Amino acid sequence: MSTYKELKGLRVKYVPTDTTSPSNASAGDIWYNTASAQLKGYVGRAAWSAAANVNTGRRFLAGCGPQTAGLMFGGYVSAASNLTEEYNGTGWSEGGNLNTARNSGSGFGTQTAGVYGGGWSGTEALASTEEYGGTSWTAGNNMGTARYSVAAMGTLTAGLAVGGKEPSVSGKAEEYDGTNWTESGDLNTVREAVFTAGTQTAGLAVGGSPVPGGGNKTESYDGSSWTAETATLNTARHQGINGAVGVQTAALVAGGDPQRAVTEEYDGTAWTETADLSAGKSGLAGGGTISAAWGATGYTTANVATTEEFNNTFQVVTGAVWTSGGNLNTARYGLRGCGTQTATVVAGGNVPPNSNTAAAEEYDGSSWTNVPNYPEVMQDGGMAGTQTAGLFLSGGTNPNANPGASHEYDGSSWSAPANTPTDINQFGMTGTQTAAITFGGYIPSGPGRTDAVQNYDGSSWSSNPTSMPSLWGLNRAVGTSTAAFMAGGNNPPSPPAAALIASYDWNGSSFSSGGNTLTGMNDHGAWGTATAAYFIGGDQPTPTGGSGSKSKNTSYYNGTSFVTGIDMIVQKATFGWNNSDSSAPGVVTGGSGPGHLNNTQEFTAETSTDTASTIDFD
Repeated sequence: MSTYKELKGLRVKYVPTDTTSPSNASAGDIWYNTASAQLKGYVGRAAWSAAANVNTGRRFLAGCGPQTAGLMFGGYVSAASNLTEEYNGTGWSEGGNLNTARNSGSGFGTQTAGVYGGGWSGTEALASTEEYGGTSWTAGNNMGTARYSVAAMGTLTAGLAVGGKEPSVSGKAEEYDGTNWTESGDLNTVREAVFTAGTQTAGLAVGGSPVPGGGNKTESYDGSSWTAETATLNTARHQGINGAVGVQTAALVAGGDPQRAVTEEYDGTAWTETADLSAGKSGLAGGGTISAAWGATGYTTANVATTEEFNNTFQVVTGAVWTSGGNLNTARYGLRGCGTQTATVVAGGNVPPNSNTAAAEEYDGSSWTNVPNYPEVMQDGGMAGTQTAGLFLSGGTNPNANPGASHEYDGSSWSAPANTPTDINQFGMTGTQTAAITFGGYIPSGPGRTDAVQNYDGSSWSSNPTSMPSLWGLNRAVGTSTAAFMAGGNNPPSPPAAALIASYDWNGSSFSSGGNTLTGMNDHGAWGTATAAYFIGGDQPTPTGGSGSKSKNTSYYNGTSFVTGIDMIVQKATFGWNNSDSSAPGVVTGGSGPGHLNNTQEFTAETSTDTASTIDFD
C-alpha cells in the first residue's frame, strides 16, 4: 500500500490549526492538528445548495453542459415551449428560441454546441432535430424514429438517444454524428424517461418507466450494444433530471416521478444514496459531473423556477439566500438608505394613510434604532455613502414640492443643506458623501421626466454638461461618480419595451449602452459596482416580461449582461436599500407591497468554505 508521502510527495504536517495552506488547499490534504490532537484532512462531502432561479419555470425539458455553462431548452409551461436558457454558474439568461416548441425530447452537447432531438409537440411525437450554436437553433436531419420521453448523452458530433415512446414504449437507441442519425443496438429492457450519463461509446441508461420493470435497472453501452448491469437503483423512478450527469463509471441521478428528492451516485459497481434535493421534483433539466452538477426547474405540485447545484467537495457550499431581519420602527415606502448590511441608515418616506415623514433609523444587522429625524419631510429622494458618512438628497414633499436640498449625515446628526441646480425626485443616485452623482428623475413643476445629470463634490451641487441619452426616471444607479451603471426606470407617458429594459454605463463624461435587463423594472433597489451589481424587486410591467407590480425578483449584472438570482421573501417596490458599492451582501427594508411595509430582508451571496474532516481509525 502506498504511503501518504508517496501519494502526495509530502510528509504529514504538524500544525496548530485546521488547515495547511488555505490558498493552496486540495482534496486529499492531510495534517495533524496539534491543538486538538487530531488527524485532519480535506475529504469530499456531498450536498445540494440553492442557486439562481430560472426565468420561466417549466417541466419535461432537457438540459446539457457543466455547472458553469449549462443549457436547458423546450419543456412544458401551459403548453409545449420553445424557450432556451443559459446558465453561467451564477444565474440564467435567455437564449435563442427553438424553431419548434416541444417537450420530453433528448438533449445533449454543450452550451455552444447543443442538440435537441425528438419530443412531443402537444399533438404528436416528433423526429425533428435542432442544433444550438450558442445564440440560435438551426434544423438538422430527422431521427430515424419519431418519439418522446427520450433521453440522451454525448456531444454534437457523437451523441446517443435512447428509449422513449413511439407511442408505445421503446428500447431503441440512435447515434448522431453531427449530421445523421443511425440506429444502434436496442436496450435489453424497453423504457421511457430514463436517466443517462457518459458518451456515445461508453454510455449509461438508468431507471425509467414502466415502474416496476425498468424503474431501477442499469444498462451500459459500449458503442454498439447494451449490457444489463447487476447494480440497481435503491429507489425505482423515471422522469428525473433529463440531461447526462457524469460518466459511465461515475454517474448521478436525482429527482423523478412520483416527485422524488432522493439522489444516488454510481461508482461503476453499485448505487449509493447521497444528499437529497431540497424538495421532491420531476421533469427537471440538468447536467454536469458527479462532483459538480446542476438541476433546474421541474414540477412539484406545479412548475417551479428553482435551481439547485450539487457539489461533492471538501468545501462547504452555502447557496445565495434571502433571510428576514428586524422590522423597521416606522412602516413606510418611498424611503432611501445607504451603508452596509450591518450598518445602514434610512430616512424619509410615506407613512399611513398617505403623508410624508422625516423619520430616520439605523440598522446594525439585527435591529433598527430611531435616530435624529431628517431635516425635510419627504419621500422618493436618494442616498449615497455610508452610515457614518452619508449624503441624502431630498425628493418630494406633499403636495409634490421638491426642496432640492441635500444633507450630510455623520452617524449622529444632519448637516445644513446644499441645494441642487434642478429640483428632482425619483432619480438614480450613487457615489460617496464627497463625490455623488444623480441621473434623471422627475420634476413635478415641469417638464416631468428629466435627462439631467448632477454632481456633488462634498460641498456643493453642479449641473453636469452631459445629459442622459433620454428623459428618465425611477431608475437605479450603482458604482461611483466616474464609473457608474444604471438600469430600469421609465420615461412616460408610454415608454416602449426597449426603454424599460435599457441600461447605461457612465465613465465620468459620457454614456454608453449596457446589457438589457431581464424584464422591465422601475422603483426597484440596487447595490454593487459598475461591473458587479444586484438589482432587486420593484414594479415589473407585464408588457416587458415582468410579473406586474411589486416583484420579488433579483438579478445580477456582471459588467456585460444580466442573469437571474434568488427571489426575495416578500415582493415589494419603492423600498429602502443599503446602496453599498459592494456586490454583496445587501439589505432592503420597508416599501410598498401593497400598503406600507416594515419588514427587512437581508441578502447573502453564495459562499464556499474550506472545511476539514477528522480522520478516525476506529
